[in-house]
Formats: sequence, C-alpha cells, structure tokens
Amino acid sequence: PPSAMARLPPPTTGAPPPAGGPPPAVAATIGPLPQDDAENALRWIREEVAAGRPEPLQPLQALLPPGQKAQEALMLPEQKAAPVAESVAHRQTRAEKFHHLQIRSVLGKPIAGDGVRADETWARLLASSSVRSHADTPVSLVLPTSQAAEEGLVSAVEQLADALASQEAFAGFYKTFGWGNADEYFEAMGDRQIMLVDTDHNDSDDRLAIVCLAYQMASASSERRSRSPSSTCTLYLDGRTYEHSALTVWRTLRLASRLHRDLFERYGVAVEPVFSDAAEVLRLVASYLDVPPEPKAVDQIAAGVAATTALGGEAADAAPPGSIRRKLCDDWPAGSKVSLWLLSGLCMLQVKDILHASTTLGMHFVVYEQAQPAWQSMDVPADATLQPDWDFPPADAASVEQGYGVEPSNIRSGEAPYPDILNIYMLLQQVVASTPDKFTYICPALARSETLLPAPPGQLMRRVSARPLTVLPGSTYTVKKALDGDRASNAFTGLLTAARSALPDTLYLELCTSTKNDHGHEREEVAHILKHGTSMSDAILVALAARPISQLEAGVVVRRLAVVGMMTEEAPAPEDPPALL
Repeated sequence: PPSAMARLPPPTTGAPPPAGGPPPAVAATIGPLPQDDAENALRWIREEVAAGRPEPLQPLQALLPPGQKAQEALMLPEQKAAPVAESVAHRQTRAEKFHHLQIRSVLGKPIAGDGVRADETWARLLASSSVRSHADTPVSLVLPTSQAAEEGLVSAVEQLADALASQEAFAGFYKTFGWGNADEYFEAMGDRQIMLVDTDHNDSDDRLAIVCLAYQMASASSERRSRSPSSTCTLYLDGRTYEHSALTVWRTLRLASRLHRDLFERYGVAVEPVFSDAAEVLRLVASYLDVPPEPKAVDQIAAGVAATTALGGEAADAAPPGSIRRKLCDDWPAGSKVSLWLLSGLCMLQVKDILHASTTLGMHFVVYEQAQPAWQSMDVPADATLQPDWDFPPADAASVEQGYGVEPSNIRSGEAPYPDILNIYMLLQQVVASTPDKFTYICPALARSETLLPAPPGQLMRRVSARPLTVLPGSTYTVKKALDGDRASNAFTGLLTAARSALPDTLYLELCTSTKNDHGHEREEVAHILKHGTSMSDAILVALAARPISQLEAGVVVRRLAVVGMMTEEAPAPEDPPALL
C-alpha cells in the first residue's frame, strides 16, 4: 500500500543491482520503487511477509515455476544453506498465539425461575479482574440437523437453476423459501441487505451465498416492480475487513459488478461493493493483476468491472448504483429495516456504521450470523447431556490451555491483531446488548463436527449438528462429502448448465471460479480446499435463514460472552480495550 511505500528507505548505493532488475511480479508489487533496485524490493517483501502481511507474495507466486514456493524464492542465501537456529529455538505456545486472551461463552435462559438456578460460575468469572469485556445478548437459536442443512442448500441450488432457465420459475424463486408475496419479503428483510464478506480469502463458499441472496432479492423485486416499476433494492458486499487483501478485494469487485449488470436494469437490484478508498482499491487490484493502475486496464481483465464500480474514482454515497461505497447508511431513510449477514470477521469501520445506523438513524437490524453462537472452553465427553462443572480461573495449566482459540474462526478473522479483533466483535455485541429493540439476532448453529453448546453447570446442553457438505468448485463441481452425493452433484451440474446457457459472460464465469489465482496457479493458502473441498457454511446459512422467521423454529436464549486475560508470571495482563467512541 502507498502508506507502506512512503516509509521505505531510499535506494541503496554501492554495489550495482543484479542485471535486469527484479522480476516483473516484484516490480508490480513494489509500485513506485525504482525497478532496478532489486535489493530494496526483496527486502520490503520479506519485511511485509515477516509482519504477517502475505499479499506481496501473490503476484510473485504467479510468475514462479510450478512447484517453487514464493517463500523459498525470497530466502536469503544463508537461510537456504542452513536453518536459522532461532526458528526452532522456541515453538509458539497457544497462549502466545492468542495473546493470553480467551473468549468464553455460555447460553442461558432469558427468564430466571422455573427451577433454573442462577449461573454462579459465570458470576464468579465476571467478578474476576481477568475480564476485559463482556456482553449478554438475546439471540434466536436455530438447531438444524445435518440432513436439513444439506437439503436446504441442495434444494436452493436446484431451484436457482430452474429460475435461470425459466422466467416463470424466476418469478417464483423467492417463494420457494416460504415467502408469500413481495410485500412480506421486503417488510421482513428490508430494501437493503448487507453481507460482510471475505470472498475467496480462505474458503470458496461466499460466492454461492451471495448469488443465492441476490437472486432471491431479484425474484421478489420482479413482482414488486410489476406494480411499482421504479422500486429498487440494494445488496451491499462489505469487504472492509480484508480491504488490504488484493485477491479478496478483486474477487468481491468482480462478483458485485457482474451481478449488478445482470440484475439492476431488469429487476432493480443494485449490488454494490463497500471499501474505504476506491483509488487505493484500484492500485491494489492493478498490482495483483499485474496491469497498470488504470480502470481500462482492469476492464481488459474482466469486462465492465471498473466501469460498473467506478473503480479509481472517489467513492461517494451519491455515486450511480453499482459504484463502490466507502461506508454504509448515509443515505438510508431513518427507521427502516436492514438485514445484516455476518459471513466474515468484523472491522471497526463496520461496527461504527452499525452503531450510527441503529442509534442515530433508529434503524432495525436483522442479523444472521454464520458462526455458532457459543463454544466449550473445556473438554466435554461426546456422550454427555448435562454441562459439567467448571471454575474460573481454571485449576491447572491443561485446563487453561483448553480455552485458547476455541471460538469459531469467523469471530477471530480479520487483518487486525487478535486482541483488536476480539475487541471489535465484543463492541458489536455490546451495541446489540445496549439497544436490543434495534436488533433481531438469528443464529442457525452448525459446526465442523457435531458438538455441544455450553450451558450453566448441571443444565442440559444443546447439541449442534455437523455441516454435511463439502465441495470443490470450478468449471465442474466435485462433491467431496455429502449425505446424498448424487443429488448434490446433479444439482451443481444443473446450476452450471443453466448459468452457461443464460448468462455465459457473467454468472457462469463467477460460478466457475476455482482454487487458482487470477494468473492460473493453484493458491497455497487454500490447498485444504483442493484436497477436502470447501465447507458450504455461508451458502447453507442463506438457504436456511433467508425465509420468514416464523418458519425457522427458533428459540430465544441469552448468549453470554466474556473476553478474559489469562495472567501468568511471564505474561502481563493485556491492556483494557479502547472504547468504541
């Protein structure tokens, strides 16, 4: 990023650089540095990678011979000769990895009484000086079975394929989710829906979730526009959590622009990406694609992306539909309803927008969270039914170790350091807790494997089913795991066939996105997808939850969360988190 470029030292002097300068990928990555200054170029990339920012590796990896890793290409001669002793001298502990912080949780009943004793263990935890932040929020908990989760997604894929092939099926697509008419749909979901996305960052299921929701909105909008031709609605793809990750930003822009072109003119659905700085997005994307930082150069890679999103211009809330937005809610009518889909981690800018919309504008958010709402911080036997007793602080080192990093990955994902990410997530929960009348919070809970949700000691634990479906996407979809593999495989094949026939230059190309980068090389960071397939978590969430709440069979519980610092002699207590405002 330019902010990093400005801090670079001037070019080195003395021995001349290697003939020919750095490879083109390095030159594209380092931007304004002199192209013949290979030493500075490689040093900067090494420093970025060492600081935990791997983006400079992406364009470099694209030009390396197959099988050679970018990390190896960047190694100094002395590193190649022998392993560095420091790298094996100390293995990072889980406590160090998670900054001696844990986020603990429990689900309780919203009303005391009926023989339910007070959760004295949780009260002792909150009374501890270890607590950094905490919140109690009401959530509507949905516990679908594995079979229901797979059935919901596969059925949605089958219905979407039909909708692409027939205008009659398209008009009725949203009704296959249980909606009676368009007025009911928009009254419940709002004219604006937001998806917090990390498109293709470390999985490949955001895309199908976004497509399903966009076409559901378009189907309902087509009915409404038959009575009110000028009516519109908007789907925001907010990628600010990872807005310095070039591939993720590019894939979000490309998907948004293609959906917008397919759905806006005919059905009135605007699909708009949200990033802080459109000019910076252009520089980042151009570097990743290895093209000049000009909109027309980007459009030569994927037609219409820069033109549709106003890439490179100044993001503004008054820009034409489809343009990049720098933030949410400035032009929203006060008191309206918004659906918010949490498909990724959060950043502070997003939480501030939500706070402004809920408190200043009086808007009501219907929140759908993909991550399960609570998790065990202790070892619980798989056949247990009642929550075992536990205490805080834990009695021994093994019990302390058990509590690190057990929260869902979405909760701890983002570009910020782990303590900041936890703080941001807790700030959202505190906003919800302080204004519960402004939020309806829905959690359809599924997990990687069957698990038990925490309850107060001695009370019945709720069992969460496993996500049943993993798929390797691409020009063909390979179903790696499913309860009914044949049906799932046929459904994805049917969707690709319908998309190729109806929208070969837009939707079809998006659905064919594989685990390769935009230079045609497999991405090391998603090697697990190539082997095992991607869990369809986000798409399952939309398939199950984008329907009338009355059909979700939800039960209201109180989710209690607390971030605690596990103090040791070697590690001082973490600092208190900053306030939101």
